[in-house]
This record gives sequence, C-alpha cells and structure tokens, in this order.
Amino acid sequence: MKSFLASLRYEFSSAREPNMELRLFRLLCLAAAFLSFAVVIPVNAIQNLPWMLNATIAVFGLAALALYWASLRGSHYMRTFFVVVALVLNLCWFTDAGSQGSIAMFFFAGVMINGIFFRGRERWVFLLLFLANVLGLLALDHVRPGWSIPFQTPFDRYLDLTTGFLVSVVACVLMLWVVVATHDEERKHLHEANQALQRSLNEIRTLQGMLPICGWCKKIRDDEGLWTQVEHYLAEHTEASFTHGMCPECAKEHFPKAEAQAPSES
Repeated sequence: MKSFLASLRYEFSSAREPNMELRLFRLLCLAAAFLSFAVVIPVNAIQNLPWMLNATIAVFGLAALALYWASLRGSHYMRTFFVVVALVLNLCWFTDAGSQGSIAMFFFAGVMINGIFFRGRERWVFLLLFLANVLGLLALDHVRPGWSIPFQTPFDRYLDLTTGFLVSVVACVLMLWVVVATHDEERKHLHEANQALQRSLNEIRTLQGMLPICGWCKKIRDDEGLWTQVEHYLAEHTEASFTHGMCPECAKEHFPKAEAQAPSES
C-alpha cells in the first residue's frame, strides 16, 4: 500500500514524466493496480462474487504493475495495456452479472484510453473493434441470460453498481485531469515563448533603427532625448552584457612605454 501511494505521489510531483501520454499511461497503470487490490477485490469479497472474478482482477492488477515498471525502464506497452483492459472486461462480464452489474461502466474508460493512446487509422480500427465487442457482449447477454452469474441479494447489486461507478469515474477523471493539465501547461509555455519572442523582436527593431550617436564621445541619444554610453544603452535594450578591455591601437596611443616594454611575440 505504501509503495503504491509513494509511486502515485512521485507521478504527481514536479519530477514526473513531462510527456503527457507516458505520464497518463503510468498513472493509469498505478491506479489500476491500486484500485484492483485496495477497492475492487475487497468489495467483491463482501459480495461473495465468484472467485474467478477476483482471480482475474488480481492478475490484471499485477499486469498493470508490471507494465508500470517496464515503462520506468523505457519500454512503454500502451497497446498491450489497452488489449489487457479489453480482455479483462470480457472475462469479467459474465462473472459480474453481465449487463445487470457494473462491468459495463468500465467500457467508457476503455474508449477514452483508445482515444488518447492511438492515432490515425489505428485509433478508428481499435475503436470500432472495441464497440463491436461491447455490442456483442450485450447481445450474448440478451440471447443467453443464463450465462451471467446473478447477484445473491439486491444489496450486492447496489454495492457493485456503486463501486463500479466510483471506480470508473476515478479512471475517467484521472485521464481528463492529465489531458487538461497538460494542455494548460503547454498554453502557459506557449505564452512565455511568445513573450520572449516579442522581446527579441523589439530588440531587433531597436538595433535596426537609426541611432543618433555623438561623433566625438560616441554616446547614444535615446527616445527621451538623454545621451548615454553605448554599453549602457545596449544593456537596457538588449540581453547583451559588456566587459572592458583595450585594443592594441589604444594601448600604443595611451601607454606607449608599457607597449614598448612588452615582450614581442615570436
């Protein structure tokens, strides 16, 4: 439990993965493992649901953990995660009372995962297959209602629907939160980049314009009519900084003795 929470804190911290898809993938893997072992399996035990259902959820939680650790090592199996989610939903359909249980709610999270992790034609192919899978399960549930294992009491169904709703909402909200937060961060960075670009353009316009400069002392007249040193003017209007030295011509003119005593270059 502590390791789950520590990993979640790390993923939400400033040291998290900057890439939105990887960040979301790791969070989903951790959330899937945490919810499987800390919420779903204990609630299923209270409802006395079939052991095969809890066994499937346990395997799913372990698989999510394995995918998370693989991602930390540089291997990101996003498609594998989506396929595992679809497979688990199919295996749990009839053991969780089919359309009478909460299992159908989790398919909404699967649709969101498909829309985030896939691109182009691949996104539409997997989406159509996923939707056809859901419709097929509903059709089987209608034609073969005896295949679904019913709840023992009405309270068990109520508890299952409540838990399924909350867990599916957490998964969907987590995905939306990461997408919106990443969008806001990118807009902030874009605004800062535009401001930096505007400052650079202003500096370029300043340097490209006609600068009144004194022919004797070389001071520059600014827009307010004040005369300032060249280095002071450029420091205020650009990012340039200055250090002072002496060219060989000035050294000969102002310090001829020191120049004469200096060793000649071979």
